[in-house]
Amino acid sequence: MNNIVDVPGWLKSTKYTGQVGLTVKCYIRPESVEEFKTLMNEHLEHTLKEPGVLHFKFNSDYESGNIFWLVEEWESPGALLTHLSTPWFKDQYLARSIPMSQQPSQRALYKINNL
Repeated sequence: MNNIVDVPGWLKSTKYTGQVGLTVKCYIRPESVEEFKTLMNEHLEHTLKEPGVLHFKFNSDYESGNIFWLVEEWESPGALLTHLSTPWFKDQYLARSIPMSQQPSQRALYKINNL
């Protein structure tokens, strides 16, 4: 899945009800890095208040100053789907972050298994 619009389809159709994780690799234009960091701090503040969020962390890449990693864990596919449907996510985060992107982000959506 290399586009956020791919994720809701699975979240809506799956019969899986356990915990899910989403890791997003963000490629940001060098001139937008500071603005993106500010946006991500706002995004963290909003998201950590949402029901069903277990883990939500924003990290810098070890090598590149304009690559960032967002690591999320949610109680269920429904909780993540609710997050992706919030006005903050759609009207603020996506609307503001997409113009800062150097290239499309990469995403990994996965079931969290306690093996």
